[in-house]
Amino acid sequence: MSKRKPATEAKSSLRDELLRKISPDGYTLKDRETAVMTRLSSDFVESLDALVKLGLFKSRSEVVAAFVERTILGQKELFDQIKTQAKKLDEIQDTAKGLALEALQARK
Repeated sequence: MSKRKPATEAKSSLRDELLRKISPDGYTLKDRETAVMTRLSSDFVESLDALVKLGLFKSRSEVVAAFVERTILGQKELFDQIKTQAKKLDEIQDTAKGLALEALQARK
């Protein structure tokens, strides 16, 4: 006869296994100070709710944060390049705004 794990131990090991699969370094709650609102289809929300109901996550927000973290960390080099390009765009836009302001002021 096989011994069954207590429910809390089974839940914990299932959570640990899920987190290992979705996050390369294990999911953490560190540095989660920025809230992001989003709308999802009811099918996706049902999946989030199932993970919360099983006690694998404390909230829908925690589930979404774990999956977003996994996506970005899983392609870190790509997202680093995207951030670099976005910073360059910011610099170009700032320069263009400065030039436009100079042109407007010169017309006076």
